[in-house]
Parts: sequence; structure tokens; C-alpha cells
Amino acid sequence: MESLVSTTSLESLARGYVLNCKTEGKSPKTISVYEMALRNLIWYCREQGFPEVQKLTAVHIRHFLWYLASEPHRWNSTSPAARRQASSTTVNCYFRALRTFFNWLEREELVIENPFKNLRAPKINKTVVQALSPAEIDRLFKVCSGRSVLNIRNTAILSIFLDTGLRLSEVANLTIDDVNTDDGSLLIRHGKGGKQRIVRIGTRAQKALWKYITLYRPSNSNNNHRLFINRGGDALGLLGMKILINRLGDKAKVKVHPHKLRHTFAISFLRAGGDVFSLQYLLGHSTLQMTQRYLQSLNANDAARAHQKFSPLDNLGKL
Repeated sequence: MESLVSTTSLESLARGYVLNCKTEGKSPKTISVYEMALRNLIWYCREQGFPEVQKLTAVHIRHFLWYLASEPHRWNSTSPAARRQASSTTVNCYFRALRTFFNWLEREELVIENPFKNLRAPKINKTVVQALSPAEIDRLFKVCSGRSVLNIRNTAILSIFLDTGLRLSEVANLTIDDVNTDDGSLLIRHGKGGKQRIVRIGTRAQKALWKYITLYRPSNSNNNHRLFINRGGDALGLLGMKILINRLGDKAKVKVHPHKLRHTFAISFLRAGGDVFSLQYLLGHSTLQMTQRYLQSLNANDAARAHQKFSPLDNLGKL
């Protein structure tokens, strides 16, 4: 461990921290975010000639966050993500990842001063969450309304997304054993933060899933435990499912991605009379902060529709 973690090398400390995250059982996605943030911090510190990690201050961290927020071409990278403006959400994500790292250094007594002690998290620009309209949802289902195996599978996938609000990774990781056909429930074994929860699907989604499992899903697939599979019988992974949703959107002429399906579920749930506390559980949110954004978006959308009906000027002659 002494050779792995040097008290003067940011690179070595980063490796030690990633190892610690793995031993604590953090999810691969979380670890990937931490690795990305640390890799880019190391690059920036080297480019700017910043001092060793023990002498980094809040000023150095502010410089890094400002670079992240303002520079359109970052890290000398040619990747699309590094060549477009970073959103306030991305900057906030970096802040939280690096703060967690330096808090760990402080607990392990690997730094004397924690530069994040007096730093406030950058604010996230609150935008109205956009959901699909009923007409757009109908068009998505119409493009996979045929009787082929893939159409039956795609209908089931769309139904699960729109009736549960599950994350892309949660849908992709569902197994046959996670489906309870008796009460129409799904067991989410690996939610965000490693938390498990049970969600329910309605009768329409149950019918679509029963039809897929009972009549069309090959029993001799190469990954028989995974619920959704591709043409070759292998598990339909994260990338495959993301591409599938994009293709369905292109065919239906609907701008859609997996997270927009999640947004649509949340807005629809609230509009139908669901409460934010139940929605928080169903979505797997640890706090009400994100859930309340859906409530704010619902109010904004409904207010806009109400104005169409009750516009003062449009109704002037009726008064």
C-alpha cells in the first residue's frame, strides 16, 4: 500500500482512492465518474504547474472549475463531450466527485488542509424537464406494432420505461427472475447507490411483458437469465438499448432518449394524481430535490396549457 499511495503524488493518491472505492463496493458507474474527474484534474494541474496535492488550495480548485465551465475545447481531447460547453450539471458533478476525494484524503490524514472545506457547490441551472406528449408516445408504439419478435420485444421495453421510470442501466440489468407475473412487480437489484427496490407495472405493460416472455422470448438464449436479449440471443446491454431507443425515435420522428422516457413517466405519474414521496421511491431518488423538479415542470407545463384556455386578451371579448 505504501508503494501505491505516495503522500506527494496526486496520481498515486487517485489510484489509492479508486482502490478504496472498489473495496467499499461502489458501483462501476460511480467509480468511472470519479476516475474521469481525477484524470482531468491531474491533467490540468500538470498543465498549469500547480503544486503537489498537499499545497492545493481553494483557489486552485476554483481555477479548475472555471476552466471546466468556460473552455469549449478541454483536456486536449478530440472526443465530442470535450469539445462542447460543459453544462452546470457537469460542473456540479465534478465538484461533488472531487470533494468526495479530498474528504477521503482528509480522513486518511493524507492532506493537512482540505481545499473543499470552505467551497460551495456550483449552482445547477434549473431547466424545465421536457416529457413526451401522448401523441409522441403513440407514434413510438406504432413503429413497433408489428408481430415480429423484435417488435414484441421493443413494445415490452417501451412499456417498462414509460410505466416505471427506470434508469437505462436498471432496465438493461433486469433478469427473468426479477419479474413477478403474479402481482406485476419488478425487483430492481442494482439501483443507484446499490439500493434495491420493487416497482410495479400496470396491466398494459404486464400484457406486453407477458407476451414477450411467454410467446416470443427464445428459451435457449446465450444469456437466459437476462430479460431483454438481441437477435443472437445475447443480453441487450446499455449501448444496444440506447441505440434501440434512438432508432425508434428516428422512425417515429420523435426526439427521445432513455432518460426522457424516465422524465415522461415522472410527469405522467404526478399529472395522474401521484404524490412526490411515492415518486421519489419509484424513481430511486435518495432525496426529494430531483423529484421536486418534476413537480415544478408539471406546474410550468400545466400553467402554459391553462393560459391557452384562459388568455386574458383572447378572452377579452367574452368578458
